[in-house]
Amino acid sequence: MKQVMQRWRRLFIIASIVAAGAGLYGLKLYGDQPSVYAASTSSNVKTLSISDWSSEEGQIEPYYLEQLEHWQDAGVPYGSKEISIAAAQYANKSEDAKLEVKDYEGKQDALIWSNQKGYVEYEVEVEQEGLYELWAHYYPLPSHDGGNRQPVLVSALINGQYPFNEARSIVLERHYRDVDTERYDEFGNQLRAQIEEMPGWKETAFRESNGSYALPLKWHLKQGKNTIRLQVLQQPLALHELGIRPAAAIPTYKEVLSSYPQDGLREGEPLIIEAEHYHYKNSTSIQNVYDRDPATKPSSAGKIAYNTLGGSRWMKGGQTVSWSLDVPEDGFYKLAMRANQSTVKNMSVFRSIYIDGNIPFQEMEQVQFPYDANWRGVTLSDSDGQPYAFYLTKGEHTLSMEAHYEPYMPMIIEMDHISKELRSILLELRMATGNREDKYRVWNVEKDIPGLIERMERIREQFIVLEEQMKSINPKTDNVAQMLKNGAADMKSILSKPNEIPYAKERIATVQESLESNRSLLMDAPLQLDQLLLAPVDAKLPSMTSNIWQKTGGMFQSLFYSFQDRSTTTSGDEDVLDVWMVWGRDYVDELQRLVNDRFTPETGIKVHINLIQNPQLLTLANASGMMPDVALGVPVNVPFDMALRNAALDLSKLEGAEQFFSRFNPGMLQPLYYDGGYYGVPETVRFKVLFYRKDILNQLDLEVPDTWDDIYKMLPTLLQNHYNFYMDPVDYTPIMFQNNVDMYTKTGLKTGLDTPDAFKSYKMWTDFYNVQGLERVVQSFYNQFRRGDIPIGISDFNMYIQLLVAAPEIANDWAIAPIPGTKQDDNSMIRWSGGSNPTNAMLFKSSRKEKQEEAWKFLQWYMSTEIQTEFGLNLEQYYGETFRWNTANVEAFARMPWKPENLSVILEQWKWTKEVPQVPGGYMTDRELGFAWNRTVVDSENSRISLEKAIKEINRELARKQQEFDIIGPNGEVLKSLELPDMEKPWEGVDEFVE
Repeated sequence: MKQVMQRWRRLFIIASIVAAGAGLYGLKLYGDQPSVYAASTSSNVKTLSISDWSSEEGQIEPYYLEQLEHWQDAGVPYGSKEISIAAAQYANKSEDAKLEVKDYEGKQDALIWSNQKGYVEYEVEVEQEGLYELWAHYYPLPSHDGGNRQPVLVSALINGQYPFNEARSIVLERHYRDVDTERYDEFGNQLRAQIEEMPGWKETAFRESNGSYALPLKWHLKQGKNTIRLQVLQQPLALHELGIRPAAAIPTYKEVLSSYPQDGLREGEPLIIEAEHYHYKNSTSIQNVYDRDPATKPSSAGKIAYNTLGGSRWMKGGQTVSWSLDVPEDGFYKLAMRANQSTVKNMSVFRSIYIDGNIPFQEMEQVQFPYDANWRGVTLSDSDGQPYAFYLTKGEHTLSMEAHYEPYMPMIIEMDHISKELRSILLELRMATGNREDKYRVWNVEKDIPGLIERMERIREQFIVLEEQMKSINPKTDNVAQMLKNGAADMKSILSKPNEIPYAKERIATVQESLESNRSLLMDAPLQLDQLLLAPVDAKLPSMTSNIWQKTGGMFQSLFYSFQDRSTTTSGDEDVLDVWMVWGRDYVDELQRLVNDRFTPETGIKVHINLIQNPQLLTLANASGMMPDVALGVPVNVPFDMALRNAALDLSKLEGAEQFFSRFNPGMLQPLYYDGGYYGVPETVRFKVLFYRKDILNQLDLEVPDTWDDIYKMLPTLLQNHYNFYMDPVDYTPIMFQNNVDMYTKTGLKTGLDTPDAFKSYKMWTDFYNVQGLERVVQSFYNQFRRGDIPIGISDFNMYIQLLVAAPEIANDWAIAPIPGTKQDDNSMIRWSGGSNPTNAMLFKSSRKEKQEEAWKFLQWYMSTEIQTEFGLNLEQYYGETFRWNTANVEAFARMPWKPENLSVILEQWKWTKEVPQVPGGYMTDRELGFAWNRTVVDSENSRISLEKAIKEINRELARKQQEFDIIGPNGEVLKSLELPDMEKPWEGVDEFVE
């Protein structure tokens, strides 16, 4: 199959901007602004054939545009007959697909698919071979985990194969609307509206989940019997019917205009719709935002008013907003809007325009919004500046705008091919050079690495071609065009000394990383709207730009209001619970909104959430007697340090503590323990898992390692192929814990490193670098993993989010597994690991008794499953996957929108999490182990001697701090024992959430 696909690719020619961007149409500025160009493309823009690329690794299927080009070149006709398939009449299913046929929400014989596993297959007889659209009549079901704000994702195979890469992820959207929009705080600031889903049966064509294309995907069905297999990837759904339809032919504007009636309203007052008052949207990430431009209505100069829509909150492909239009008379109308497109300098963005669910004519498929630093009024117009006329009948109509980036897709595809070619070149250079520089070797690259110079020259040429294509869309140089220009210059510089190319690996890698990071810029389409205007075609439109006097007045007004306190409550008020939060402003705002909406109405307790930048302020506040009532987001050492100084409140002694702590892994509670009590609760978890590149391990014929012995066995193969394994050199916990090493004695008074198991574990840890060949310094495992230099290693939640958000080009090439374990004598496996407790919450003794009780109610409410789920889902839906909330409440964690296969791995590893307990002077353990590692690995000191030095220094500091806090006497006599908690078995509380 792979060879077939590679042969296919050699036939494909990347769609030129002329083909992909035939529908780019200009906008006319109104008011006192001049007309601007209608973005067009030149037919002589050069493109290169895919056959020019010598290698294609990592992508199994071609992109949709490539496949569509192939079908068109092969003369595959468009289908002509519509076919309907009852969803309940499937031909085959997998055993793990949980299916039920029943009446549902007014539809008989609906197929209820209640889990996210397995597949169903349908067999359909097609009379004529051709290209068809696939449609679904579906109902998104509420998910059992509460994460039903995600769309349904399915994959579609035709006759056993994915016809193109995008078929692996098809989106079936949900619809949402804002409720309670007119809510204000006591100072008149508007509060963000609540969001509710609009349930019901929906019908849509299959479209890929990234929203790349303006039109539905087309699928090649052969004459005779065809098999369509659907797999659910995300969220349960009900299916009533599948449709196979001929692709809808969209007429040109000229054709539509000729079909309009000859008479109709042409003059009158414009209908003005505030953009923030939309009817529905298909993503909760689409948000209203406040804007303080003097011409923006309603004004938000002094008080917050969510008076515009979008910007960076409406920028992802496929995101759609719909408005209701109440048309007063039959007639000809033009469409205008007050818009701001100033996020990415000199870069255009695109929208498709729908009237009553249909694109009215071809020119509305890809409407271009050029960059402009200021708010402008724009009218949808042709290349001559003549407004397009829409004939609308009297009554209700729906206007929809959908974001996409189809005009950039040919370039995105080509950049992806270039990146893979650069990756292949880097691998060949590493193999040729042994991944080291030999300054005495004289290279003849043309002879030693045949074809390399030609391949790099083709890449240089394609950089130039792509830059020309970018300028055909954006006449002024944008960031991507500048990157392409620089890339061509870099390749030219490298090629100027061809025999030094083997020593230019870092420069080539930098070009590749720059290409991949800028590629994502083409996939963002931010657009901010203030008003939409539907006006009779001959009507005069008002000016909507701010003049110099309005801007000056607005500036002084904003300055005046900036000196006023517009907080919802006043910090320090005796009647207000004072909460300090060491998170960003977005987190603080969202929690304050939840408090105002939920906690205060339910309890009558007012709460003020304060943003603090540094947890060290708590230490200063303790010294000055100005402590808060609650602290959120504090590092793991803070609760213990405060407890040691009698400033923290023991949560384990409060009413309901046992039930409260049952939601959390006992291993994560260990560093929050002191003298018989727990002085904090984990707020988030930074889980650790094994990351691996599926493509590279498959290429090397390596299995995913399960134990440390498996790591030893795979390392020679990795190193022989110039790869490596990554393990954070400062994280000793997996090896120590899995070899039964306690970092302190049970009393907490001495280090636990002075044992045979500890010496054995320390040697194993350092031998990975001294003997096994792990790299001592890795500047960025993320970059090395993304690039493929280090295809496997242990990392944490931050790595997961980085890959999820910033590495779309390898989205299908990586996976996670539990970290390597250690087999016991009874053949059982243990996978202990620590370092997963980044932030915590705590209360303080300085609060008066009534405040302590209120603070405890607040903390119980905040860390409850319901609120942690809502808080996390809101953050991600409003701000994107970057804000994925890694709550330490395991049930709420399981309700976040994880991929099911990843969630199972994370939770399986979570049960083996335990942390190093905190003791007075415990900071010396990490410090001295780091010094010992450097002595052993860098200075080649004997491992036992180096560890003994560390043990001596650790015990000395422990004794000094114990004497300071009256734990031991001046002569070393023990005054009290710390009696540290221990965790010998994995946490069973996670089992119910592991599938």
